[in-house]
Amino acid sequence: MEVPEELRSLAGNGLREIAAREIKACGPRMDAVFYLLDAMRLFSGKSLNEVREVAFEIGMLGHYEPDINDPKKTHVLWSLPGRTFSALELLCIIYAGSRGSKKGMDIRWTWARSGECR
Repeated sequence: MEVPEELRSLAGNGLREIAAREIKACGPRMDAVFYLLDAMRLFSGKSLNEVREVAFEIGMLGHYEPDINDPKKTHVLWSLPGRTFSALELLCIIYAGSRGSKKGMDIRWTWARSGECR
């Protein structure tokens, strides 16, 4: 079923507003804050092409909608051998990579998420 672009845009804006209210009510997830710091360290000193390679690989995993609230399920990246990552770690890595490669880029994250405060 084809969804009109206007409706898709309204839904996306509504989801962003809900997420913003949740963060204001609960505060940021501290595990995500530390994963984001680690992601920024990971990309420091890497070329733009290396950052894009990692971000593209994570983006491909996003098609399978990993659950960011399940830290027991891990994922391996060919572009970062020797490490395993939770879905939340991957979210933080792709966010840091997209922000570093193109200012203001919206990654339109669609992976599973919970509405509860942690």
